[in-house]
Amino acid sequence: MSWSRLIGPMQRRFRRSRARRILERFPQINGAVVIDIGGSLAFWTSVQDILRPARVIVYNIDDERMRMGLEHSNEAIELHFYDGIKVPQDDNAAEIVICNSVIEHVPASKRSGLAAEVMRVGRNFVAQTPAREFPLELHFGLPFVHWLPRTIGRQLVRLSPFALFSGADAQRYFDETQLLSRSELAEYFPLARIEIEYFLGMPKSMLAFG
Repeated sequence: MSWSRLIGPMQRRFRRSRARRILERFPQINGAVVIDIGGSLAFWTSVQDILRPARVIVYNIDDERMRMGLEHSNEAIELHFYDGIKVPQDDNAAEIVICNSVIEHVPASKRSGLAAEVMRVGRNFVAQTPAREFPLELHFGLPFVHWLPRTIGRQLVRLSPFALFSGADAQRYFDETQLLSRSELAEYFPLARIEIEYFLGMPKSMLAFG
């Protein structure tokens, strides 16, 4: 069994729960223009009965991850490869910008630039990222690894479910992934309202709404 199939049901549950939260916060999303920075076809396929924008423009630096092996048949969704720095859109081009589980994969030196683009191209936005306080590091399916010194965590991820089932370079992925604290997320989005997604009574994800 592949890693994506193993975690697929849980991912779908989290995506749909988050979509309902976005709809509650931004009911105008249905029928609007949405820009999804770092998004994927898999997300929009999972929530298509909840979120129904008139047009979704997805930008990602990784074409394979953007498509996730899915056929693209929805004419309302546009998929674009971009440089990860400048979103090729005018200011306030979209009613809402979504940036879902992206900023933790961006080098610290470039995170403020990503946040600035999220706020620039949308009249409203939501940026989501996993909560560091959650004991399970969901990228790797391994508990507590993100609470340990990075040098130790880097070695442990070689034994993670992600490494065993995906066949990917877990250490490289670990190097590219670093979770944020609530204060760090608030610093990147200073005017945003930070909300918490809970799972089993524990903070699982953070969302910055602006």
